Amino acid sequence: MKQTQALSAARCPTMRSMGNKLPLRILRGILCLAFWIFVWQMLALAVRRVLVLPTPLAVAKTLGSLLSDGEFYLVCLWSLGRIFAGLLIGLFAGLLLAALCAASKFADALISPAISVIKATPIASVIILMLYVIGKGAVPMVATLLMVIPIVFVNVRRGIAAVPEPMREVAAVYGFGLRKHVRYLILPSVLPYFVAACRSALGLAWKAGIAAEVICMPDLSIGDKLHEAKIYLESEALYAWTIVVVLLSVLIEKGVVLLLSRLSEKGGVGVAEA
Repeated sequence: MKQTQALSAARCPTMRSMGNKLPLRILRGILCLAFWIFVWQMLALAVRRVLVLPTPLAVAKTLGSLLSDGEFYLVCLWSLGRIFAGLLIGLFAGLLLAALCAASKFADALISPAISVIKATPIASVIILMLYVIGKGAVPMVATLLMVIPIVFVNVRRGIAAVPEPMREVAAVYGFGLRKHVRYLILPSVLPYFVAACRSALGLAWKAGIAAEVICMPDLSIGDKLHEAKIYLESEALYAWTIVVVLLSVLIEKGVVLLLSRLSEKGGVGVAEA
């Protein structure tokens, strides 16, 4: 009981300091946003070409009309669904391929060169090739998973290689089976690298997915709306959809990073560098 009270007392100053800093952080964020909107407005007035750089107010009005349209939310959900499907498949595939390569030198000789080729291939080339092979609907998902697989593969391989040799020797002495070997040796070593891979892959997956949508223009996609705005010279809509892409990217990244941080803290796992 006394230990609990002592811990609570120790945490109180920290919580109070965090509470005091929060309004300052919000105020600082608002001031930074206001500054860049002011810069945008000045540039728009200097350029005086709506097709090149519309004013913040014009873009805000267009964004408001998008938010009031039910199709807007359907488009966002479809884009999110495609990209997250590719992200999840890529995470699983990268994890599985890394485990196979760690377990078998033959598998490593077959798979590692393919991963290197995927890493070296420009994403635009992949998108165009896939457009001919599988059709426009599945290209964003495939482009996303191909961006994710190498990141997860490399990080998980590093995590497996980082298992200390003395621990391997202890496991061999005590005759650890596969289950104990994975639970007590592999998982604690791999998890920090896997979390780092998830963080790195998330941003790249979103960018690759949107780029694929712009090139392939599948129905009900943010990329199709961006392309449509460009074709019809609707610069306000082009900027509004770009803001939507940026905001969704920031919100998703913050949410996933927060979730991974909570899971890491709960499991006592650190985060390695990707």
